[in-house]
Amino acid sequence: MEARERVINRACELFPVVGIRNVTMDSLAADLGMSKRTIYELFGQKDNLVLETFRQMISLENEELLNIISQSEHVVEALFRIMKRKREKRLGFSPLFIEDVGKYIERIQEMFYTDKSDLSQYSASFLLLQQGIAQGIFRKEINIALVDNFLHEMMNIIHMSTRIRSLKPNDTDILINIFIPYFRGICTSEGLNLMDQFFITNHILNVK
Repeated sequence: MEARERVINRACELFPVVGIRNVTMDSLAADLGMSKRTIYELFGQKDNLVLETFRQMISLENEELLNIISQSEHVVEALFRIMKRKREKRLGFSPLFIEDVGKYIERIQEMFYTDKSDLSQYSASFLLLQQGIAQGIFRKEINIALVDNFLHEMMNIIHMSTRIRSLKPNDTDILINIFIPYFRGICTSEGLNLMDQFFITNHILNVK
């Protein structure tokens, strides 16, 4: 494994657990048994390392979510399996990491989501929306790029907003009050029926 790959992989492991600010170039170098100079030669400055680490984390997560989509019977099933997986991963994040991520959100968005051609590569929800239209679950007139970017922004607001965090909503609160109403709003009548059936069958909640 090349030195650059080793550094990024280790940063992917450390950042979510102890927070970005607590992983210094010195501590990372010591952890990896390499010189700090080597890391600086590879990345120039810590912010470059952080952004490259996010690139790796986002790519790995996207690959995992694409597998969920491919293994699901339809996009409604995929949607809730994805939400469940994101909740599980979020429980493993330290509060400090979540706070630190807020400082990089705009740069991450600019790096990964401003170019429409990047959406299909770095956004599983873009593919989810495409498949939902193809399956007759989401309305065909929706602007996929616009909706996808809105979903990412909505996630950022939920996790970074001081006002929302002060309310201490749990995952069920967020699901019932934010995501379900929105996705129902872009569903066809067939999609609404499928979503209702999926909720009832899986005892998620009574939407009637």
